[in-house]
Amino acid sequence: MHVEPSRGRAGAPLWTVRICTQRVTTDELRDMLTRNPSNATRWLEAAANAGMAPAQIVWGQLLLDGHGVARDTKAAFAWFQKAAAQGDIEARNMVGRCYEQGWGVAVDFKLATESFEIAARSGHVWGQVNLAQMLMRADDPAERQRCFALFKAAAESGTDKVNLKAMNSLARFLEEGWAGPRDLAGAALWYLKAAKIGDHWAQFNLATILFRQGDHETADKLIRNAIAISDNGFRRRIAGLLLERPESALRKLGLEALARCAAGNALDDLYAYGVALDQGLAGPRDPFRAIRMFKAAAAKDHALARARVRPQARFARFCLEQCARIRAVAARLAGSIFRIAIHSKEIS
Repeated sequence: MHVEPSRGRAGAPLWTVRICTQRVTTDELRDMLTRNPSNATRWLEAAANAGMAPAQIVWGQLLLDGHGVARDTKAAFAWFQKAAAQGDIEARNMVGRCYEQGWGVAVDFKLATESFEIAARSGHVWGQVNLAQMLMRADDPAERQRCFALFKAAAESGTDKVNLKAMNSLARFLEEGWAGPRDLAGAALWYLKAAKIGDHWAQFNLATILFRQGDHETADKLIRNAIAISDNGFRRRIAGLLLERPESALRKLGLEALARCAAGNALDDLYAYGVALDQGLAGPRDPFRAIRMFKAAAAKDHALARARVRPQARFARFCLEQCARIRAVAARLAGSIFRIAIHSKEIS
């Protein structure tokens, strides 16, 4: 919008307002929303109602997430459909996601796959990945080669989140031999490419290959870094995998992942870490630290932790009492030895 001064018939100043339209993308709209959320939200709703497909997608996403507005999944689905009807491929992919996840509509894998198919054929990277995942879920061996090709196309097209996801999936295909002979070297190369960009799953997956090949030091560094840079969702998943391993070094890393989770004070995380300590899953049992975890969770009404606190508390008191008795006996013994020594000196 431009505002320009001009003159009327009698020389009086007038103002001419000239409105220009401008094409914007969904990414530009999301950037506007980040910079000025209150104004952008009002503008987005108006633009969506005016029929702008990019605005309809972003407005639908806000409604889907409940970000800055009341969450309304049915309305979100309707907006994605409106944008998709205009031929917007990103909207078509989101329609597929709604059918896949049941966001505002009944779950329908067939319609989800059809939407992803349309998006993938137009080169939409998330559409390619989502379609490949749907085909893998159907577990049709005849589609394995196509899934491999979809993940490969997505993996080679950039370094964003979706590309990293595709790299991990492509590497997994090579590692497991799902679309041909197993290729550990090829899998390691794709994991390494994603790991260097900072993807924690790639770091973990690469570490598992290196550990099997005997490079325990590099594997240890990769897993520790993955635990450090990731979120608790990832840590919980790998903790279970690592704690089941026979190698003590890997079980200790699993315990470290649980400890990181417990630091957030979520009740289930405190309980899980307490159980691992109490059972000695990664080394000697540590009932004293375990009971601290159980008490912290029980204080916030975690039922399983409450059930653990009573026997654990009794055991801890028993241990403390035994330690106190041992110290008392040791003190008496030391006193007796001292008196005997003095007596022997006097006699001599």
